[in-house]
Amino acid sequence: MSKKIIALALAAASGAAVAQTNVTIYGNVDMGYMYREGKNGTVVNGDGQHDLQSAGSQSHIGFKGVEDLGNGLKVVFDLQYRINPDVNGGLNQAGHQYVGLTGGFGTAVAGYLDGIRYGIFGKYNPFGNYSVGNFAQMTTQYDRAANALAYISPSIYGFTLILATATNTQGAEGTLNGVHVPAVAANGNKGDDRLFSINLIYAKGPLSVDLDYETTKAVGYSDSRLYVATTGASYDFGVVKISGVYDIIKGDPNSFIGGNIDLDAATPGLQNLGGLAAGQSYDRRNWFIGATVPFGKASVLASYGQVKDRTLGDADASKWAVGARYALSKRTELYADYAHIQNDSKAGFRINPMGNSAGLSGAGVNGFAMGIKHSF
Repeated sequence: MSKKIIALALAAASGAAVAQTNVTIYGNVDMGYMYREGKNGTVVNGDGQHDLQSAGSQSHIGFKGVEDLGNGLKVVFDLQYRINPDVNGGLNQAGHQYVGLTGGFGTAVAGYLDGIRYGIFGKYNPFGNYSVGNFAQMTTQYDRAANALAYISPSIYGFTLILATATNTQGAEGTLNGVHVPAVAANGNKGDDRLFSINLIYAKGPLSVDLDYETTKAVGYSDSRLYVATTGASYDFGVVKISGVYDIIKGDPNSFIGGNIDLDAATPGLQNLGGLAAGQSYDRRNWFIGATVPFGKASVLASYGQVKDRTLGDADASKWAVGARYALSKRTELYADYAHIQNDSKAGFRINPMGNSAGLSGAGVNGFAMGIKHSF
């Protein structure tokens, strides 16, 4: 449901990248210093935490390519792996992984695909989805969905349509019974978390708009579903680029308790949905606005957003962030960011540069990061 809910680094597969006839190695290396501290709401540990790690963008390496099959038909693939350059972690986690076909009909791929809604948050937030300033950490999301299929239409008058589904978003089919409440013995596909999403994109000139609708349901547990509607937009005025997202997440009664997934136990990325009572509906609204102001090789970033929890009282939160970028070259950039989260008395959001994804834990409510990143 979180870089669009199943979205793709492939949206331009019918463009220049498809002209390749060989394998391309690409990647990003980021190293920075990060400091987090402070407490409010249910965050009671304000001890400072220092980190030397990827602090402004996700470090990764990937292999992508295209084979021309003739008559306008091509095979495309992309295998990406996340890396942690600060520790001896190797290729420790998969990024998106897919293979598919592209041609005049559009593009169809299958594999482990980027979340469409997650992509919208990253697309329209000036800080993207990996930094102390990211807003994706403030909401439930699928950063990627397993066992996924997606179709991307050709662009027609600036409009592109993405249709996507996943037969079990969280792992191999038949493996999710243990994270349901109550857990049951393995029984075929019972418990699989199935996802359906539709994303309409308009991009022409300085204007970009995304409309996304998604629903997910645990197979064999109940008819309860989780529904998500997300709108993102940006306009580049030249002297400043303004962007924003408005997001609604709603769940039928028993969507998570006694019906679907106990999301506090599930992996990866579906969090912050705990605390529901039996028969209680889930309702949360999220929004943020952002601005990017260029100054030659430098740029200044700012964003502000809120989480409005209509399910639990006194559980709202807000986050603001400011930052700067300086391009040493087309591929090398310096960055510095600062962010603060303000929690209501029952909210407990912590600064997490990696959103809600597994692999990095949150700490404190104030965060500062600075470093260097290089793409290749």
